[in-house]
Amino acid sequence: MGEDTDSVRSQTVQFRDRFFEIEIVIIDDTECLLLEDVQRRFPGVTVLCVNNEQRKFIRNEKGKRSKPLRIVACIGQVVQAIEPEEHPDNSGQVDFNQMHEDIKIVKHTCNLTFANTQEILSQISYVMRQMYELHEYTTPRYFFILPARHSDMALINSVRSWFHTHYKLYFLCEYSHEPNEMHVAPHEGYSIKTPQEFIVRYAPYLRTTIKIAQLLLSLGGLAIPQLGSASTAINHVLPSISDNDQYYEDMKNQLKMIDSLINRYDNQHKHPDTPATGQQKSIGAPLQGADLRELESYVERVDNKRSLGNLYRKVTVDGYVRWVCLEHYDEISFKNEMSKYIKEFEAMGGKFDLKTKEAFISQVNITSRNVEMMCKALGKGFNIVKLICRECSIDEDDLEKLLDIIINRSSIRCLNMCSVRVRNFFGITKYTCQEMVAEFNNQTMKVRFCNNNQDASVQLLGRILLQNKIYRSLDFSASDFICRESDLRRSMEFNAVVTRLFVEYTNNVSILNVIFNLKTNALQQLKLTHSLYESSTLSYFCEMLKKTKTLVELDLMDYTGFDDEDFITTLLEILKGHKSIKYLNIHITNVQPSNQKEVDLMKSLQNDELISRLCISSSVISSEFTEALLHAGAKHDTFTYLEFYNCQVEDDDKAKLQSLYENGRLHQLSFYEEPR
Repeated sequence: MGEDTDSVRSQTVQFRDRFFEIEIVIIDDTECLLLEDVQRRFPGVTVLCVNNEQRKFIRNEKGKRSKPLRIVACIGQVVQAIEPEEHPDNSGQVDFNQMHEDIKIVKHTCNLTFANTQEILSQISYVMRQMYELHEYTTPRYFFILPARHSDMALINSVRSWFHTHYKLYFLCEYSHEPNEMHVAPHEGYSIKTPQEFIVRYAPYLRTTIKIAQLLLSLGGLAIPQLGSASTAINHVLPSISDNDQYYEDMKNQLKMIDSLINRYDNQHKHPDTPATGQQKSIGAPLQGADLRELESYVERVDNKRSLGNLYRKVTVDGYVRWVCLEHYDEISFKNEMSKYIKEFEAMGGKFDLKTKEAFISQVNITSRNVEMMCKALGKGFNIVKLICRECSIDEDDLEKLLDIIINRSSIRCLNMCSVRVRNFFGITKYTCQEMVAEFNNQTMKVRFCNNNQDASVQLLGRILLQNKIYRSLDFSASDFICRESDLRRSMEFNAVVTRLFVEYTNNVSILNVIFNLKTNALQQLKLTHSLYESSTLSYFCEMLKKTKTLVELDLMDYTGFDDEDFITTLLEILKGHKSIKYLNIHITNVQPSNQKEVDLMKSLQNDELISRLCISSSVISSEFTEALLHAGAKHDTFTYLEFYNCQVEDDDKAKLQSLYENGRLHQLSFYEEPR
């Protein structure tokens, strides 16, 4: 059967005194002759002419030669293929016409690039101005996302499929108010737990931050820190980025992929009645305070011993906040103002360490005037990291004012009070705080008391909670309030902002009763450590879980692990059909083939989308249990974290689980030989 040649068009090409037919191609609806097709027959050819007139290669809108190199086909005419001629006598001669043309092209390209960059900077600056006016003191404002591993756009062919991709969130250091002078924070990034919900909420804002990332990449300043090298990333990675063409292309494609996916999601969820102008306004939208406060709930493994992105909160002289890395913390200090505040602070009897940013007050009767000065200074750029008060006295009303500034509008990350007498209106000591350490990090306020004066502890905790307006997580030890549970409840009900509790040493029913029966707090997240050791406590805890209507995440990732079979059976049975609890993080020990714990865990992993983070220790992992883990990893989006300590796992089963991690279904997979 003969070939159908009617649809095949070719170009007549002459090389010296020989003629050939070369098939043309259609690119962008234009019939073209490719130089590389000619060179396959005549490798030395570099110029294509028609009637002895050299034809220019097709160029793009930026004036650059389009690839592959090609000319518009001239059907019915002869294209002459020419080799370069050697001119020994004119080897030093310059083609000024060609040079002039090249300069024009370069200038045109530069003008287009400059105009485009200025437009992007203008859009970004508009959003940044609005963001700086946002009084949000617990979360860095600038972040973007990337695939955790290299992803091929062609493999992500639907919105649903890219929701299953593993993404990481990276913060930007706000060293400068100019977006092109920012850099990626020195942290290896945070895995995003629920990509779909995250994109739905933050897509409009990500448009702006992706533009910042693309701009930084074009300037050679988008270094993504890797695990274990975050501290050296800024100093040592940045200089080599611009020289690494492969890194540049990979990062460019990954950013383009995120940009395209956000566009694709928007197109599929755009309301048909929305006018074009309304849609345009959504591009580059700033965040609201509530959006930033919720950000932490979307990312995994937030370490409250470190600030998000290893960035530090710094207050400017105009009262605004910037989040900067340690290297840049001192560089944006406002030296004149700082010197003034330090002198005033030292005049009242305090000491300030410029290197550590620690402020120390000892044996001082803190007056209302002192408090007024400190409040003004802390709110206008006096950046203290740690404030230590020892053997001091202060009026109750003044303490209230000072706590308000420290908690809500300062850079202080740690407040240490030791032997501080709190006076009433008449100047009489109302109570004495023997020892208290309060730490403020991310969304969490951690408070510990180291004394036997529980009356003072309860009163001071009440004062702190009463003044707190921004921290949604409270971390405290139940052992500080034994036999004072009713007072603890009253103190906690002073504040309706707190919706997450991290409690240690919860081993009595009274404390559990306080936690689950707060009237003013809609408890959404509960983390218990060194807790639930008594069987009576376990039973009451399960009963409380049945009644809760607001709790969403339960974290029982205790270091010792749970070994009680009855408790695990009851817990999983209660949670499998729970109306509010959607995520369970738990550490279970002594799982053996066919024992009740294995049976219950397998049933939950196979049938319920509940377990999010699972730690198994001192156990023997059967192939059947491995299959249940594989099923959960492949089918349940919530299951993203798996660790084994001192467990017997077959090599084949390890390899199967490793495949879940490699394809992004598991964000964390670890095998440790030692006990946890």
